[in-house]
Amino acid sequence: MDEISLLKKRTSAEALHNMTRNEDPNPPTSKLKRSFSLKRDLIRNKHVKPGDVDDARLKLSMLRKPSSWNKVLGKMLQKMSYLGLQQDKSNLCSKYDAYVSRSSTDIYNDNTYQTPKILSGDKVPGVVGLRNQGNTCFINAVLQCLSHTDVLARYFVMDQYKMDLTRRNKLNSKKYGTRGEMTEQLALLLKSIWLCKYDPDMSNQFKTIVDKYGTQYRGNNQHDAQEFLLWLLDKVHEDLNIATKKKYKTIRNTFGRPDEQVAAETLANHIRCNESFIHDVFQAQFKSSLTCPRCMRQSNTFDPFLCISIPVPQCFSMPVFITVIYTSQQPRDVKLGLSLPVDSSIAEFRELLWSYTGIYQEHMLITEITDIGFNRTFCDSMPASMIKESDPLYCLELPKLNDCSNESGPYLLLCWVNTLVVEDQCSRLFGSAYTMQICRETSYKDLQKLLLKEMAVMLHDDILTTDQDIPLFGIRLADASDIPQYLDPTVELPLFTDPIDQALAMSGDQPHVKLILEWNFHAKEATIADHCDQVEEHASVKQLKLNSEKGTSITLEQCFDLYTKEEVLGPENAWHCPQCNLKQEVVKKLGLWTLPDILVVHLKRFRQSLSLPSSRQHNNRQPTKLSVLVDFPLFSFDMTPHLAIGRDVRVPLKPLASRRLSSIQDRNLYDLYAVCNHHGSDPHSGHYTAFCKNPYDKQWYSFDDTKVTPIPDTSLVTTSAYMLFYQRRDMILNNSDHWATRLHAHISNSHSVGQIVDNIEHNNDDIAELSDSPSSHTISRSSTVENDMVFSRSSSPMVNGIRPTDLHLDDSEKNFKKLLHNAKESCI
Repeated sequence: MDEISLLKKRTSAEALHNMTRNEDPNPPTSKLKRSFSLKRDLIRNKHVKPGDVDDARLKLSMLRKPSSWNKVLGKMLQKMSYLGLQQDKSNLCSKYDAYVSRSSTDIYNDNTYQTPKILSGDKVPGVVGLRNQGNTCFINAVLQCLSHTDVLARYFVMDQYKMDLTRRNKLNSKKYGTRGEMTEQLALLLKSIWLCKYDPDMSNQFKTIVDKYGTQYRGNNQHDAQEFLLWLLDKVHEDLNIATKKKYKTIRNTFGRPDEQVAAETLANHIRCNESFIHDVFQAQFKSSLTCPRCMRQSNTFDPFLCISIPVPQCFSMPVFITVIYTSQQPRDVKLGLSLPVDSSIAEFRELLWSYTGIYQEHMLITEITDIGFNRTFCDSMPASMIKESDPLYCLELPKLNDCSNESGPYLLLCWVNTLVVEDQCSRLFGSAYTMQICRETSYKDLQKLLLKEMAVMLHDDILTTDQDIPLFGIRLADASDIPQYLDPTVELPLFTDPIDQALAMSGDQPHVKLILEWNFHAKEATIADHCDQVEEHASVKQLKLNSEKGTSITLEQCFDLYTKEEVLGPENAWHCPQCNLKQEVVKKLGLWTLPDILVVHLKRFRQSLSLPSSRQHNNRQPTKLSVLVDFPLFSFDMTPHLAIGRDVRVPLKPLASRRLSSIQDRNLYDLYAVCNHHGSDPHSGHYTAFCKNPYDKQWYSFDDTKVTPIPDTSLVTTSAYMLFYQRRDMILNNSDHWATRLHAHISNSHSVGQIVDNIEHNNDDIAELSDSPSSHTISRSSTVENDMVFSRSSSPMVNGIRPTDLHLDDSEKNFKKLLHNAKESCI
């Protein structure tokens, strides 16, 4: 009792101090009133089981009978609300008229927006880079996007989440969540970002909690940013989940029933087990329809989503540029431009090359040659999708090998390039690549002579007729291990050594050895006369470049059209029609039934390519990235065309029916505020960055770990865009009084950032104790009002894609809300 009394006195003193300060003379009336009322479902007792009546009455009495100090505080706050309402009443209509007289596009592009300075110097709240903790760029990019989700940032930074944390379902939080640790750590990190008090240790602490509850994220491996976003939102949702039920109810047959009724029952069934601020903001429903082609009856299901993963249209062909090096044809080096089907193999690529060059497929070596030498060599079983347009690809014509039974001994196929070594460190390629066959019973001196003879075209005239130093250049094996392997000049037969045998074993389909001749500057100048081999460009190169420039860009609308396009399920996915009592190859169609406040669109840029099983080294699925430019709108993205047929969630408002100043045409319009980018060709490698629009100063910034730079909105649409974050247009208000202006006052009345960092574990224990305390709900409500952080879940913008507030709705919306209410009653 002493601890509870002390807590009440401390909370009361802080509340009175907060009331007397002149930070906000006209507090929002609706927020103050809503803070004293929980959702009615939480205290309804008509469905309580007979055996639980006493416990239910005890809990109800605790909720309905707050202590006397809270009653006094409540009356004082309500009186202040009333006075504030009378003062603001005369200005409300004029403010609304001024707002609706401007178009939403004007508000979004308002260049006259001015924000007050709340931080010293040039610091902007929320514009802070994050330290990479060893391949954690995917975490940093996601956190930046969430930090710039204004409604989410306010919820955590202004401590609005604590009320839900005390009311959470502890069993679910323990079993599926993180017992509040992930939520508290996320709130701490967002506070440090918005206060510009970030310390790299906070990222380290956040990663520690991620590792604790997500074993897949332990270590320093790269991960997919979209998968991490869904994992993080799920964990925070379970921490904040206030739903009391643990099991879903079985919904009876949906075949032939009205969509509104089925959708309402499905949503109510979901809410009974999942109810949190995360779902309120990010979640909505999509509709999946199966239509029988015989009786034309439909079976519809409605499922929730937090993120829409839409396909990126695939190109059916890919451009490939390759330089062919002939053995005895002029010009020797010819560059070709070929259009290759994306699902073809290297064997099919060889066949296409044969039709252009006349080189037999068994005499082709397809490899990459970079500035430092040989890189990858491609085998027939590999998928051609491994080749990128920018890869330095070469096709070397190989000479026909002599019979191994030849009396001069076994022959070996050699391929080599020349490099200039500078200061024994870096090397630079010069000249072209060469191939020849050679007897393995060749000495080092003879090997050097044969290599020079093959390169005679670029040597000085007297080189082949005079004796040369041994060794004139170093001969390094390109296919050796990480430790460089060189042929030893002192060995009598250098082609019969273990490094040669290892290189042959690693050569793949065609046994050969790749060599790199390393020259020093003086030897090269004395030996090489002209190494500038001219590469002739075939007409196909220019034509392919012209074709590639046409039609390489698609729109986000086209991606959504592909997502909602009808498809016929094959015999293996046939559906049993209850009406026909037969299995039918039905028509499947996806559509959006409701829309969330925060719309996250995931572009599915990666697809899996399966190489043929005959290859031992490349028999795994290889992800291939579609680097197609998706042109997405920055504002006024209308989602109406992508709603399910006959469904329109627009809610017409009457001018003074709500203090949410929104216009009718903005209901389904969305504005971009963040982009998560992926750079590279593999989802589990590469690098992640983010473009975010700061809601405080309305400017776009590029976040690359700790590097933060302003960026114009004209640079946002790139081929690296991976996730798009949109917010509903009617959530954006032209209001210079951003919540960040009250951030320092809020922190000073609660905890400093340093205190929060030092006491994070202590605060977690306090929350657990408060949630067990009979007066926990009363205390959390009073402290919420006291710190000017009221954002009740009952007043949140959306609840699972449905407006909860009592607005003036059209008949269809009233119908659906009534069905939803009845469905929730039946699910309790």
